[in-house]
Amino acid sequence: MSKSIYFTKEPQIKVIVRTVRSSQRLSLRVSSISERVTLTAPANTQHDVLLNFLKSKEAWIRDKIQRVSSKKIEVSTGSFIPIMGNKAEVKLCSNASSVKSISKSLLVPSKVANHGLAIENYLKKLAREELTELADYYCSKLGVSYCSLKLRDTRSRWGSCSSTSNLMFSWRLIMAPKNVIKYLVAHEVSHLKHFNHSKDFWSEVYYLFGPYQNERKWLRNEGANLHFYNFRVDQ
Repeated sequence: MSKSIYFTKEPQIKVIVRTVRSSQRLSLRVSSISERVTLTAPANTQHDVLLNFLKSKEAWIRDKIQRVSSKKIEVSTGSFIPIMGNKAEVKLCSNASSVKSISKSLLVPSKVANHGLAIENYLKKLAREELTELADYYCSKLGVSYCSLKLRDTRSRWGSCSSTSNLMFSWRLIMAPKNVIKYLVAHEVSHLKHFNHSKDFWSEVYYLFGPYQNERKWLRNEGANLHFYNFRVDQ
C-alpha cells in the first residue's frame, strides 16, 4: 500500500510512502536517476511520525535531488549525443526531412516542433534495427529463436528474456559503445537456452560474444549516465 506526502515549499517535492508489514524502521531513498523519493515505513505508522521524520530529512532530500538534477543533460541544439559510443553534435538543418546522423553531426529538421522528441524517436528506430539484427545473428549462431523483441525505457535493467522467449531491451542502449550493445544482446539471447546464470549460461555468452568482463564493467560504471539524457525538453 502506498500514498503520497508533499513538501509544499518550492520546488515542491513528492514523497511516495510505502507501508510494508515486514519493515521494522523508516527507510528513505532518492533515486539516483529519476529523483523519485520513496519512504518505506512499518504498517500502521502514524502520519505525524512520517511528517516529523520527513521534516528532519528535508535538507538531505533536497541536496540529493539537486545532485541528481545537476547530472541531467537537456538535449537541444549544440548538445552532444552518443550514438553507439560516438558523440554527435545536434544541429538544425532546414533542408533535412528527417533526423539523420552524418559524420559527427546529428541533423534535425528545423521545421520539427519538438527537436528532442524527434531525436528520441530516431534513436528508438536505430535501436530496433541494431538490436534486431544482433538478436537474429546470435540466435542463428546458438540455434534458438525468440517470439518478440520489445523496446522500453527501463531504469532497473538493460534487457531481459521472459520464459515465453520474449526479448526486451532499453532503447537507450543505442547510446552505449557497440561492443556493450553486442554483449547485452548476446547475454539475453543466451537466456533463450539457459534461463539462469549458471556456468553453462556464461559459457554460451562467451561462445557468442567472447570475453565480456570489460563490457559488464562499463554497464556497471557508465551505464547510468545514459539515463541522464532528457529528450522531452519543451521547445
